[in-house]
Amino acid sequence: MCMTTTLPAPTASAVQDPDVATGERLRRAAEAPADRRRELQNDVVSDYIPMAGRLARRYRGRGIADDDLDQVARLGLVKAIRRFDPERRSFAAYAVPTVLGELRRHFRDRGWTIRPVRSLQELQMSVTAARDELRSTGTHEPSAEDVAERLGIGVAEVREADAAHDAFAPRSLDVPSPADGTFAHERIGALDPGHEAVERLQTAMPALRSLDEQDRRLLHMRFVEDRTQRDIGVELGVSQMQVSRRLTAVLQRVRERIGPLDG
Repeated sequence: MCMTTTLPAPTASAVQDPDVATGERLRRAAEAPADRRRELQNDVVSDYIPMAGRLARRYRGRGIADDDLDQVARLGLVKAIRRFDPERRSFAAYAVPTVLGELRRHFRDRGWTIRPVRSLQELQMSVTAARDELRSTGTHEPSAEDVAERLGIGVAEVREADAAHDAFAPRSLDVPSPADGTFAHERIGALDPGHEAVERLQTAMPALRSLDEQDRRLLHMRFVEDRTQRDIGVELGVSQMQVSRRLTAVLQRVRERIGPLDG
């Protein structure tokens, strides 16, 4: 009679957690000679590159090239491997925040096309980190209210940080709108009416400099200090009619130098 023996399934404790195994490899690396240490650490880098890539993908589409994000994430991974204390046991629990921190620092230092104030940069990074954490633990896209509650700040601050996101990669004024095909610069640009006033002032300056001190003082009181002709007459000791005639004469000389002010 042939009898078969069924071996018991391995218990959970008999199967080593890959994360625990990584910690053990790094413990051995810390005690190994330099060449062997580099070999063990390189093995861990190879094992965790996919994780670094997943973390880098969270930051795509924000104005920094995908290849650069991958390189920064891998740099964070290498730093995590070199700094890891095997007594912590879980390498992933240490590596993930280390890689994310490296990515956020890169954005803070290199990612801004238009650099806002430092406080707004840091707020934007905190909002992004909080939103990522809420996505990983929740079942819906976090709202501004969810992020504000998580950080203990106002909803208006969250929205301000979200608006600063466009400073990473501002939208081009030359990209047509998908709605009507118009360009952004056609919708938001306008002629500044002050340009003509500046040009007129520059044209008038030589004529004004040609006036004597008393005439320049008269124009200053009337058009800069915005005083009435009666008030000017009291200060100069003349009648309002005399002030009016003198202003007319002075302005006529200026017009002769620069041409009619109305075009």
